[in-house]
Amino acid sequence: MDALTPEEARARLRALSQGRRVPRRDLSLEEAKARLRETDADLDIGPFLHFASEGRWREAGLSLALWAVSEDGRYFFSPLLLSALSLVDGVLQALRKRPQ
Repeated sequence: MDALTPEEARARLRALSQGRRVPRRDLSLEEAKARLRETDADLDIGPFLHFASEGRWREAGLSLALWAVSEDGRYFFSPLLLSALSLVDGVLQALRKRPQ
């Protein structure tokens, strides 16, 4: 698939910001699935998407939680958790330095 020109990208951004859906007609469903798999081969959100599309939110949340506690999920979330710890540490230090 070819990249968008700057004009096409601006038009798509305008449409999206106005709440209009802009489908990519040149991207087939199989191509989209393959691209999603290429992004992170261990990120398996299929069960979550299946349950969410059926409106079964409890099962969707449980499948996401089970994935999050799996080894792949922990590897996915560890950089985010480390960043969050760094942020919390900075906030705590700022609060300690604040005069009372």
